[in-house]
Amino acid sequence: MADNTRPKEDILADLFSFQRIAAENGWSMAALGILIDMTCLALLALIISRVPKVVALLDRASTLFQIEKGPDDHKPETGEDAPAYDDFSREGLLKIGGIYKECATDIGETFPLSALYDVSQKKGLPHPHLTIKSMREAGLLLPEGDGKFTWNL
Repeated sequence: MADNTRPKEDILADLFSFQRIAAENGWSMAALGILIDMTCLALLALIISRVPKVVALLDRASTLFQIEKGPDDHKPETGEDAPAYDDFSREGLLKIGGIYKECATDIGETFPLSALYDVSQKKGLPHPHLTIKSMREAGLLLPEGDGKFTWNL
C-alpha cells in the first residue's frame, strides 16, 4: 500500500532508473544486443562482397553442363564482308535486317517481336533489343496489328 501513496513520477523514475537497469543486468543485455547487431551487419557485408564471385562460379558451372549445339544453317556472316552490327545507319540497318530476315524465315511473314527476339538470341546475333528497336524506327519492321510485325526490306 505504500507504493500507492507515492507520486506517479517517482514510480516511473524508479522503474527506469540507472540503478534498476544495473540491478537487472540491463547494461550487459544492451551490450549483447549491440554485439549481435554488429556481428549480423558484418556477416551481411561479407556475404554481399562475395556475390560477384558466386555468380562467376555459377556461370562457369553452367558452361560445363551446356548441351553442345549442332551446325546451324543461318549463322551470321563473319569476315570483311560482314555487316557491322553497330552500324545503325539506313544502309547498315538494311544489311542487318537482311541477316535477321534470313535467320527468322521459320517464324512466318507476320510475327510478334518476341519471336524475332528469341530467334536472334538463339542465332547469337549481337544486341537484339537495340537492333530491333532501330529497325522499327527506320521502318524496316512494320506493324500489322494485334502485336504482329512484317518486314519492309
